[in-house]
Amino acid sequence: MLMLAYICMKKYIYFINSQFLFIKFINLLKFFLLKNFRLVNPPYLPISMDVEPTTGCNFRCTMCQVSSPGFKSQNMNLETFKNFIHQNKQLLKIKLQGMGEPTVNNKFLEMIDIANQSGIVVEFTTNGSLLSQKFIHELLQKKVSKITISIDGATKATFEKIRVKSNFNEIINNIKLLVKLSKRNFLRPEICAWTVVQKDNIEEFEKIFFLCNEIGFDSLSYQFHISNWGKQEWQNINKNKEIKLNTKLNFIRNIKKNNIFKIKINMFTENLLSFEKKCKWPIRSSYIDNQGFVSPCCIIGDSKVINFGNINQNNFKEIWNSKNYIKFRKDINNNKLPTFCKNCYK
Repeated sequence: MLMLAYICMKKYIYFINSQFLFIKFINLLKFFLLKNFRLVNPPYLPISMDVEPTTGCNFRCTMCQVSSPGFKSQNMNLETFKNFIHQNKQLLKIKLQGMGEPTVNNKFLEMIDIANQSGIVVEFTTNGSLLSQKFIHELLQKKVSKITISIDGATKATFEKIRVKSNFNEIINNIKLLVKLSKRNFLRPEICAWTVVQKDNIEEFEKIFFLCNEIGFDSLSYQFHISNWGKQEWQNINKNKEIKLNTKLNFIRNIKKNNIFKIKINMFTENLLSFEKKCKWPIRSSYIDNQGFVSPCCIIGDSKVINFGNINQNNFKEIWNSKNYIKFRKDINNNKLPTFCKNCYK
């Protein structure tokens, strides 16, 4: 078990501030020893969490709730972010992502610095539209382990139909520059593509792979199941967009067998659950929204649907071990699914 903890930390060892090494290691050891027991009151804290820098976005993607009329844009302020980091020195990594485009928050790069100072490496998901040369140069000076960019089409027409208000050519050029500049560094972030497979882009499924391979992405993940964020409105909208998982399995299997491509291909299956394959989020991680509310996962990602408290009012450790969180874990363990969780289960 000590070896497993060491292997996990080895990935981040270049980034960890020695001041917090002991805290991180002890928590990580507890995590590895106990994570599979599905304890309702775990004596460890998450080693990785998702944080929402903003709900603001410069796109209006057809499958995303940000495109809802009247959707409110709010940035996380630095005080809330600092509170979060101060309460979670045990973290190895955070993912800056949420309902919005993280880079529209003008404190985004400062957030990375604050996390890095506590030995926390950062990854984030972006639409790629704001990756200017200046931004990329600043970004690559920081401790970022992974950058995921949404690629929902291989042609301008399809991409811009799904990702409304986007500019396909501009984004592809931004990504190419990011790949070029990052590969000059010995320690560089992994650069990944993410595709939400749906009826509007299924005909370009293979083309998306070849485009991503040509650009120089390290990996491409296909997501087949579209979230509804626990909301019936979006269940109704997105159920007509979904494509069955087995539609392109042969292509994926063939690519994985063929070692001539540098890019790795993956399938996102965290939201393809069953009573036998239970959700791991409640016992392993949490999602912090832009106002500091703690929700169980990024797939719900909305404190109005469910939250267990706010880090500006209570310490995260108190929230993690609160009665409501414990009850939620019990319900998931016993397959007593809340309505908002049922979308992820078969």
